[in-house]
Amino acid sequence: MSTDRTLLPLACTLTDGAGAEQLAAWRRFNDDYLTSIDRDRGRLIAHYENVGGAAGRLSDLVRTEQSCCAFATWSIHADHSELSLTVTGSDDALATLTFLEQRSIVSGTVRDE
Repeated sequence: MSTDRTLLPLACTLTDGAGAEQLAAWRRFNDDYLTSIDRDRGRLIAHYENVGGAAGRLSDLVRTEQSCCAFATWSIHADHSELSLTVTGSDDALATLTFLEQRSIVSGTVRDE
């Protein structure tokens, strides 16, 4: 399995195959749990529903990102109903993390809830 390298951040150290798998995993996770994203200077906060296996899946995704996208700092905060992922780094670096907002395409349209 290969992926268009332009979908991965330039500094990402994953192979094409592993990168494609990680991007697909983010899209599935976002489909299931993403509620909103806030962007600020040097910081991105993604908000997710904290239900089912969301915390474990997010932890697995972030563990991979911490090893392949070390140009950003990744942290998870959980409360009873929400998970939030805070990613900090330079504005240029954060701009490359578009996969945090991607959802699957269903019937030619982006699937939003």
